[in-house]
Amino acid sequence: MPGMSHPFRWQIWRALWLLMSSIAQGVSSLLPLPVLAVSYIGTLPNYVKEEVLSLDLEENDFLYRIRRDSRIVYVSILDGDILPPDYRTDGFLVLAKLQNIPKWNDKWKTLTVRNTAQGIESSPDELPPHGLELGQLNHPSAIFINILDVTTVSRISYRLSRVRHGEESWVLKIARFKHEIPSLQNEVSVYSKLMASGFSLCPNFIGFDISGRTPSIQDLKDCTETVRLLHEYGIVHGDLNKYNLLVRHRPLSLCFSSNNFESRVAGRVLKVIGRAHVDSLQ
Repeated sequence: MPGMSHPFRWQIWRALWLLMSSIAQGVSSLLPLPVLAVSYIGTLPNYVKEEVLSLDLEENDFLYRIRRDSRIVYVSILDGDILPPDYRTDGFLVLAKLQNIPKWNDKWKTLTVRNTAQGIESSPDELPPHGLELGQLNHPSAIFINILDVTTVSRISYRLSRVRHGEESWVLKIARFKHEIPSLQNEVSVYSKLMASGFSLCPNFIGFDISGRTPSIQDLKDCTETVRLLHEYGIVHGDLNKYNLLVRHRPLSLCFSSNNFESRVAGRVLKVIGRAHVDSLQ
């Protein structure tokens, strides 16, 4: 598998789709659904519905993820002067400005916008849309669906949502923009490997919504044993707090969060795992 030449050098960067649902169980209420903007271009019956879904703002580099009818497109603005500061996070104002940009009404998947000596210019499909390397996804339970076919029920974080697909409730994690792909790619690869190797605490690959409770100090022994089992597969969790462990009717489930550890330090970390659990569970 590309990028994972040795099975004991896996690294987990962020929460996995399924096990992150334990966080949702640990809060009393979920965040409300984000409504950034909905706009309509043209006149009925030929109008185009547009909605700002996500944004990522640097000082002079703005990224927007936008739904246009039944498609999701991406806009990269490379000059801070194109959007006034008060417009950048208000979806309605963002769309009001973008709809005046050259080539906005053309068909494209990505649009790169910049200031030039001749004024504002835009380049359709200058960069391809981002996506996972499917060759690294090696598990028979993986399925492929149109993200617009799922119904968002509630938001857990800016990249995590509780959704419904048919009669099933899932926890969905996405890479909104290209720079979020590496961490998600790594998660998918590691999780796929864990399942293929028979790690007992990995449920189905799809992020089914599961119930449980956060552990208490009385669960310290079980927590330590669960993490020890993970270390046997060459993986260090890296963020051991009670909200990343889920106690169910069977052994604990792990929620893998971002970390900076690698497998070579697993033995050293295991020596202090008891103290870490005491600190986090109290």
